[in-house]
Amino acid sequence: MGQIKSIACQVEQLTKGPNHHLFGFHDLIISNKADTKYLCLEVDTINRPPLPEELFGVGYVENKEYVKIGETTAMNYPQGARQQWVADTDFFTVNNRVGDAWGTDLYDASTNKLVDRFPATTHMLSNDGRFAYGLDYARLFRLGMYGYSGLPDSCSGEALPESTGITVMDMASKEVNLLVSVKAVASCGYNDKIPVYGHHYLTHLCLSPDSNRIAFLHRFPMADGGEMTRLMTISKDGTGLRCIAKGFLSHFHWKDNQTLYIFGRANSSVEGIRNLPIMNNPFIKSSMGLAKNIIRLFIGKGQSIVANANSFMIVTDTDAPTIQSFAKDIIPTDGHPMTCPINNNICSLDTYPNSEGIRDLMIYDFKQDVRIDIGHFGMLDEKPDMSLIDSYFKGVDAKIVENISKESLSFTRSGLHCDLHPRWNSRGDKVVFDSIHEGTRQVYAALVKDVF
Repeated sequence: MGQIKSIACQVEQLTKGPNHHLFGFHDLIISNKADTKYLCLEVDTINRPPLPEELFGVGYVENKEYVKIGETTAMNYPQGARQQWVADTDFFTVNNRVGDAWGTDLYDASTNKLVDRFPATTHMLSNDGRFAYGLDYARLFRLGMYGYSGLPDSCSGEALPESTGITVMDMASKEVNLLVSVKAVASCGYNDKIPVYGHHYLTHLCLSPDSNRIAFLHRFPMADGGEMTRLMTISKDGTGLRCIAKGFLSHFHWKDNQTLYIFGRANSSVEGIRNLPIMNNPFIKSSMGLAKNIIRLFIGKGQSIVANANSFMIVTDTDAPTIQSFAKDIIPTDGHPMTCPINNNICSLDTYPNSEGIRDLMIYDFKQDVRIDIGHFGMLDEKPDMSLIDSYFKGVDAKIVENISKESLSFTRSGLHCDLHPRWNSRGDKVVFDSIHEGTRQVYAALVKDVF
């Protein structure tokens, strides 16, 4: 059995109002090598999703003062603009519109100047800063996920496009190549029996610690209207594509070069049944919806029918992967993990809001199987501004909006939905997170040097 402890950590507020500030996701180091500058974005309002061509401040915090040095229109609240440091330098990249495509800007934080622009996006850089791996953010936006508004999906009519997927860009020559296409990923493990009940897409790209392998999620609609997620990996040269888990899968990170951990439920026979062609029958779909509602009457409103089957899992990146559940008794719910850069037996993690609107911030020790709570932060009880709703989802697939609802999508894609998304500083002694608990969205740092 695992243990749960609580330690009162000193928490510093790095940014301040009246403007809002954020970093975004949980899988990037936020500070430069010297740990003096912390990347973040600045926004005026957070009560709605970004508008097409809306500009957001690009910069960093130094000595608790925000230094704005540029702007971008490529931003979403869950993942920011994927701003990240280039190796051990004071250069950093940030996604932006470059001409008529989503691309990358390169800044020098020592001179506060924009120094170059690149024709493809950067979701994650290799450790040496030489190669940038990118996603199709126009497709992600159209399918309701973490993309950018303002540019059309060039493959909007294709369920399994061969011309888009994961790109690799040489930062020296600016040469861009397609590492793997959506169709190639969909074909992996399915051959000629690819399930096509809607459009497939690739998301949540993350490099291994040595930058030799890329993990990502392959998602697509199932026959019964739900969504299948596959955890995929591929080598940096485009070889060795494999599926290492599938099912209901959520947030993940690399523990080491051979191992990942992810929350969800993998390789269940339930998903196989849900993807049978007969489940696409309208009568079957409606009957299943009724059955789920009846079950929820007995297990309680808001409870997942399969919640007890979900957990964090260790997954090996091999041709015959092994999957093992861990920490189920002490971390029973989904969160956003990141492995500590100086100790891969430690990760930072958060939770979604509980019934009282509180998110937990924690450290998990893999070796000791100990959860250490280091903070608890509330959410704002505020509804999104719906006055410009026609602009929020211009270009989003109508089925996505219909299935999720405009109100729910407006909230989860606004800055009001502020997951902590904890990520590490370069020295591995601070857990830095976004929070809204003091009325504005700001960036905070928990000092965890003495926690592990």
